[in-house]
Amino acid sequence: MKKRFILFIKYYLPALIWAGVIFYFSSVPNLQVAMYSTTEEIILRKGAHFVEFAILAFFVWRIFYVGHKFQARYAFFWALILAGLYGASDEFHQTFVLGRTGKVIDAFYDAASVLFTLEMLVIAAKRKLQWKNFTILFLAVVALFGLELKMLSETKSFKVSFAQMKTDLGYMVEHEINFILGKKPVINKTDENNKSNTENVNSTNDTKLSDQIKESISKNPPIGKNNMTAVKQVKEPLPDKITLDVPFTSQAPRGVWDTLHEESCEEASVLMVEYYMTKKTLTPSTAEKEIQAMVKFEVKKYGDYKDTDAAETLKLAQDFYELKNLKVVYDFSKDDLKKYLAKGQPIIVPAAGRLLKNPHFTPPGPLYHNLVLTGYNGDQIITNDPGTKHGEGYTYDINTLYSAIHDFPGKLSDIEQGRKAMIVVE
Repeated sequence: MKKRFILFIKYYLPALIWAGVIFYFSSVPNLQVAMYSTTEEIILRKGAHFVEFAILAFFVWRIFYVGHKFQARYAFFWALILAGLYGASDEFHQTFVLGRTGKVIDAFYDAASVLFTLEMLVIAAKRKLQWKNFTILFLAVVALFGLELKMLSETKSFKVSFAQMKTDLGYMVEHEINFILGKKPVINKTDENNKSNTENVNSTNDTKLSDQIKESISKNPPIGKNNMTAVKQVKEPLPDKITLDVPFTSQAPRGVWDTLHEESCEEASVLMVEYYMTKKTLTPSTAEKEIQAMVKFEVKKYGDYKDTDAAETLKLAQDFYELKNLKVVYDFSKDDLKKYLAKGQPIIVPAAGRLLKNPHFTPPGPLYHNLVLTGYNGDQIITNDPGTKHGEGYTYDINTLYSAIHDFPGKLSDIEQGRKAMIVVE
């Protein structure tokens, strides 16, 4: 009896304690390393997973090899089965945790971490390296790098960087061909590629924009109490003041600013536009339920909910609320903000949050932020800013707001390099 107790304390207990540590971290909602990009987040989190399950594999292998005196290869198989199954159960456990998502690919990554660690232990125990050992190690390393590359390829920042790399390469090749043929260089190739999905507004072409406003108003009469004013502005100068009755919610409707709600400005902005379009009443209780539902939807459908660019926020509005009459407009002027608001529709803008210099933000303020423009009064833009409970009708100087508008470029540290972007109602 005493021998079994000592066996449990020396060998089983450390493995159980470490398994409990893994379970604890898997139970933390919205756990993140808080790096600047999703790509860096993935790399560090997978590194943490490798270390977690390497340690677990060592403790379990130690039970059989040292505690029960199994041969090295038998201890290898028992530890591989138990630690691998625990990794799978850990991913299943995360499906019940808010802001976490259990994935089969993560379970395979954990199993590959266990396989690599156990094979190294077998080599250390036998003190020799055979071709069989080399083959298993090679397969484990290939699996680890392959699975991580697969996960990285699905991140937003990886996609943005890869897409930009292809665009830049294409531009360089075309530029060189045109130079050889004596043609004029291509200008603004990125805008050409985005032409099918987005609209670029030229601030110097007021006549073209006026024609677009006339056509849009004739097909889709504006919503709200400023309809007649918006129609008149086609033939007359823009009105001095526009105010839209957009319902307000902060991104933390109940005042709980946890990790989930600190990352929910996009969801809150979409929510306000949806309830304005459908003319529904928005209460804090309703807003909280809607934001929670959107986050769960994004995690399940897209794998993540944090830091979406304008195109991804538009897709969320389309997929979750079936708002089909929205579009993204890039590279616009300050006057274009007023022109679109004069049509009687709110605008969602992404921004470098700290450039807004909102005194109600918790210092130093969010690196990336989204808010809803609901009107203007002269050069003061009226907003529903979900980043603070004082955000309803909050006004920004048009110059301050315009300077802060930047789409998410894939990395938070590069936010001020993002393009001008806004989501408008067609």
